[in-house]
Amino acid sequence: MESLALVVAALVALVLFTGPIALLLTSKLFWEFTKKNKAIWWIRRLSVAAIALIGMPVQMVFIFNQIPSGVKALSFIGFGLNTIALKREFVRNIPWRSLFKMQSGDANGPAGQR
Repeated sequence: MESLALVVAALVALVLFTGPIALLLTSKLFWEFTKKNKAIWWIRRLSVAAIALIGMPVQMVFIFNQIPSGVKALSFIGFGLNTIALKREFVRNIPWRSLFKMQSGDANGPAGQR
């Protein structure tokens, strides 16, 4: 039973800490500090991607399983923070609205089916 408790504690720790750590690594302070050295910049960039890719599936498992609502709410918050961190890392200068806006030149959209 102790090993099961350790596994659950590790999963909850992933849910709780991956979002804030990824968000911290994408802050303006870290961004400007690592921009000076290309090797450190790539290490930080890969770290953010790895942290988010490890945490987000665990958070999705917690969101879609039948568990207490408090842990589910923490999973939603962690997933949101990871999403924000990935957006800040890889598409920092593109606003949220234009990420989801349909382009008028899209041949597969409603405008292209006329």
